[in-house]
Parts: sequence; structure tokens; C-alpha cells
Amino acid sequence: MDQNSRPPGQPPGTLPPQAPFGAPFGAASADDQQPEPEPEHYEPAEFPRGFWQRLDYMLHHPGSILESLRQNVDVWRIARIFLGIALAMAAVYGAVMGATNLLQASAMPTGSKFLMILTSAIKVPALFVLTLVIIVPPIYVANTFVGPRLGFRQLVTVLLASVAVTAIILASTATVAFFFALTTRSYHFIKLLHVAFFAYAGLSGLRFFSKCMNVVAPSAVRVSLTRLFLGTLVLYIFVGTQLAWVLRPYVGHPGMEFQLFRPRYGNFYESVWHSFRQWTKQQFGPREPDAPAETPEERQSGGASGEAVLPDDSSGVEGVRRGSPGSG
Repeated sequence: MDQNSRPPGQPPGTLPPQAPFGAPFGAASADDQQPEPEPEHYEPAEFPRGFWQRLDYMLHHPGSILESLRQNVDVWRIARIFLGIALAMAAVYGAVMGATNLLQASAMPTGSKFLMILTSAIKVPALFVLTLVIIVPPIYVANTFVGPRLGFRQLVTVLLASVAVTAIILASTATVAFFFALTTRSYHFIKLLHVAFFAYAGLSGLRFFSKCMNVVAPSAVRVSLTRLFLGTLVLYIFVGTQLAWVLRPYVGHPGMEFQLFRPRYGNFYESVWHSFRQWTKQQFGPREPDAPAETPEERQSGGASGEAVLPDDSSGVEGVRRGSPGSG
């Protein structure tokens, strides 16, 4: 060993301290090991005044919010703040969903297009609130048996926090939905795009719910939280999707008149599968040969074959009229 390469203060002819036997290659010796950092401690949340200031505080101070929930401090006030944020963000995304026909300049009457924007901006927040009202009782009862045994206020606030996170993430994708509504005319593609955004936002909200429960619940019962999380996941998915199907339409089919609610037939999953098949058929299916040119008289009478001319998405329109699942 080179005399110039020994550490300062080491006597000549001695070896540097070695890592313990069996330690991984490159591990630091006992003298070089640094003490583990202590866990961060947060003060209870102090939300500022103003909607946007509160939204920004929620995004940047999750630790303080979770500390308030853990200590059960000012919980109802935090719950009201979460509810207001969730309703506003969900309304933004609902308005973008309803504006699809307006942005695409479809054949739907102008008055119906603005009604679709208004009703969708109301329906999406209602979807979140009604889903929460339905799933709170079974989750609260399961909470008492599984182990966390959170108080009613704590559990409701944790669920509202996850709903607020879901709505915020959903609203953040509204610009993407707006862009595709402006640049494409495929009803089925827009419908599948919204389903994908809802799935992404919902799973993110459930992940935040799991994080909240791991912090708020006592450490002795956290091993039982997996069962509670799985139960919440199943309830949230099935109740939310069925309720979304009952409250439809949100986008509005361009070949149909405005309807506040559609008749109850089929289910959400049939509708998504139908739209997926129609979209893949439009994108990858065989294209029909060009028809011979028609005279103005033939167009006025319904074409050379005497049949009425339907729009490009005629299969979807006819499916809606017959009551098929394509009318989501």
C-alpha cells in the first residue's frame, strides 16, 4: 500500500478499517456508517383562504394533511375543503366531456350542445358524491371489524381526500380530452378516451386512500389494511361504473337528440366493449370500395338504391335506436 494513499491520522503500516464480514461489496465500514435520518415530523394542516390557494396547499402539503387526520384535528373543516375541491374539479372535466359535440361541430342542435355541457358538468360531480354515499356504510362497518376502527369523521375525510385526488387528476387531463375532441370526430374513440382517464384517476385516488390509511391507522393493525383496501377497490369500481351507466349520457351521440338520461338497458362493460369493437373496426377493418358517383336527384331521393343515407357512424346510431349497448 502506498504511504501517500493512507487516510489521515492512520499510523504507518496499519490497514484501514474494513466493512463487517459478510457485508455487501462496497459497504461502508462501521466508522464510515452514517446514522439513519429520523422520520419527518409534520404539523397539522393550516389551509389558507381562497380556492386555488387551498388546492395548491393540498398538492404540496400532503404530510401535514395526513398528520391532521391522524390526530383527528379539525377533520370536518378539512372534509368540507376536500368536498369543495372535488366538486369543482369534477365539474370542469364534466363540462369538457359535454362540450365534445360543440367542439366537433356535429349535427346536434346548438341548444342541445349547450345543455349537454351543463348537464355533464352537474352529472360528473354527482357521480362522485353518490358513489361515496353508497360505499361509506359498508366500508365503515368493515373498518370496525377488520381492525383500523377509525372514527366516522376520520374515515369519511379519508374517502373525501381520495375522491378529491381523483377529481384533481381527472381535471388535469381535461386539456388532453379537449384537444382530442377538437381534432377527431370518432365518437367511440372519445368515449374510450374518457373511460381510460377515469380509470387512471380512480386508481390514483385509491392509491392515495391506501397511503392515508397506512398513516392514519394505528401501527398495530396495519397488517389488516390490505383486506379493507381490496374491499374498497371492489365497491368503488362496481358501484362507480354502474352509477355512471345510470347517469349517462355525458358526451352525447352526434346522431341523437339531447336526452337527460338514457333508457336502462345493458351495462357499462357491454357499452365499452361495443365502442372498442366499433373503433377497431373503423381503424383496422376492411374498407368498402368507393361507390359510384350519384346525381343530385339520386342524393335527394336517398341514393341510387333508394335507401336513406346514414352518417359515417351509422352502425352506432342504429345500434342506439335499437337499444344496443353502443349508446353510452
